[in-house]
Amino acid sequence: MSDAPAPDPYATAKANLRDTIKWLATSLAALGAAVIAGASINGLAGLEGPALALATLLGGTGLVLILVAIGIMVNLLTANVFYFSDLTKAGNAIASKINEHAADILSPQTPTIAELVQFRRDAIAQMAAAHPGDPGYEAAFKKWTAANDLISRVTNLAQFLALRDDFKERQPGLFFLTFLIILTLGGYALLAGGKSALNADLAQKIVFQPGTGWSDAAEGLAKACGDDPLSGTIVPKKTFEGWVSIRLAEPGKCSGLDLTVPASLVQLVGP
Repeated sequence: MSDAPAPDPYATAKANLRDTIKWLATSLAALGAAVIAGASINGLAGLEGPALALATLLGGTGLVLILVAIGIMVNLLTANVFYFSDLTKAGNAIASKINEHAADILSPQTPTIAELVQFRRDAIAQMAAAHPGDPGYEAAFKKWTAANDLISRVTNLAQFLALRDDFKERQPGLFFLTFLIILTLGGYALLAGGKSALNADLAQKIVFQPGTGWSDAAEGLAKACGDDPLSGTIVPKKTFEGWVSIRLAEPGKCSGLDLTVPASLVQLVGP
């Protein structure tokens, strides 16, 4: 007697379908994160009145719709366990599909699910009427084992069909949710991003040109910081060819100030 379960020939198909559902859930979450992060918070803060209310409503609605869609897909992935007895109920749609292709799935002795169930019941009754070791018991046991193998195969197929049909049933709703998510988050990004771009365009722009007092820059720095000698440390990440960035430590008035000066003006002290 072997208690090892029969391998599931539809395991790969079920795994691929579940991976597709996981990918869809991950993509929706990534879409929401990208839109919310991509739209400038400064742009949202720059909105006022109805525009701010509309942007907040659109962004919040989009995030809620994403959570609803992800919830639907998580529910698909955590569907209840499917039992063979579900196929024996009258009017079961999956049982009807399997019966339509019985020649490819079931044996000639059991051309329908109902006959497979009856075949197994007969084997159990024959085993109960005989004694272990009798020829009749052994024959009944073989029938029972064969019936169980078929039942295992049919149940595995039914599990896949149930998951596939449930996913197909939810597809129109998920498509509609995705459309609404794109619409609401797109509106949010347009409002927040547009305000951010407008603020950037209105920002004051200057052209740096050394003025008449450029030669007095060092003197002005000395007056602002004090009479003590300037000292500090090099900022390596901001140092480039011919120039050195330093962070002043002394005098105390200018402590923490970053300056970029010609390297020839810097004298290294210590090891």
